[in-house]
Amino acid sequence: MTFSAQAWERAQPWYEAVLAHPFIQELGLGSLDRSVFVRYLADDAHYLGRYGRALATTAARWPDPSGAAVIARFAAGAVDAERLLHASLLERDGIDIERLEAEPTPTCLAYVNSLQADAVLAPPAVALAGLLPCFRIYAELGRHFAGMLETEPEHPYAEWLRTYGDPDFAERTRRAETLADEQAVADPSVLEGMHAAYARAARFEWMFWDAAWRGETWPVPGGTGHRDAPAGCGSAESSATLDASGPSVALVAPRRHDTSSGG
Repeated sequence: MTFSAQAWERAQPWYEAVLAHPFIQELGLGSLDRSVFVRYLADDAHYLGRYGRALATTAARWPDPSGAAVIARFAAGAVDAERLLHASLLERDGIDIERLEAEPTPTCLAYVNSLQADAVLAPPAVALAGLLPCFRIYAELGRHFAGMLETEPEHPYAEWLRTYGDPDFAERTRRAETLADEQAVADPSVLEGMHAAYARAARFEWMFWDAAWRGETWPVPGGTGHRDAPAGCGSAESSATLDASGPSVALVAPRRHDTSSGG
C-alpha cells in the first residue's frame, strides 16, 4: 500500500467526522446560514495565502526538479484559483478579500503555521505530507456532493461545490499524492514523520470547519475566551478528543431563530 493510501485509510475517522459535522451537513443541504459560510470563507482566505507560501517553500526544497515544478504550479495556479473563487463569493457580501477585517482564527493560524514551519524545517516529503489532507478532504467532499448539483442546479452553494467536484481538482490531488508516495519509497526514514504530519493536518481540517461553525475568535481580557456567533447564525456546543486514533466528538444541533415572521 502506498503512503498516501495508508495515510488516508488512517484518517478515515476524521473524514467521517467532517461529513457528520453540522457545518458540512447544512452546506450540503443548502441550509447553512450565509453568515456562517462567509465567516468560513474569510478564514479560508487567510489560510490559502499562507498555504500557498508553504507549497512554494516546499517546491523550492523538493529534491526532484520535475516534482518541484509540479508543486510550484500548485502554489501558483490551484491556490490562486481557489482564492479567486473566495474573492468572488465574498464580494457578493461586500467584502474585499484583500482587505479582510476579520483576523485569522486561532485554529486557522495554528494549522497553517504548522504547515509553514514544516515547509521550512522538516524534510520536504514531511512538509508535503502535511499539505495533502487539504487536497484530499476537499476532493472527497466535492465527489460526495457531486450528485447534488444534478438534482439541485440552483443550490445556494453550487459554485463552491462545483469547484471541489471538478475532475481537474481530483487529478491535482492524485498528482500531489504520487509525489509524496515516490519520496516515501526513495527515503523510508521520513515515513514516520510523513504519517505524523498527515494525521495532524487531518485533525486540523475538522477543527477548521468547527471553528467556523462556532464562530471562534481570539479571547479578550476579562472575556470568556470567545464571543457568541451573531444572531441568526448557526452555533453549536462541540467538544472533541483530538488524538491520533480518531475523533470522539459530541455536537449539539444549533438553535435557530424563528424566521417565519421575517425577523
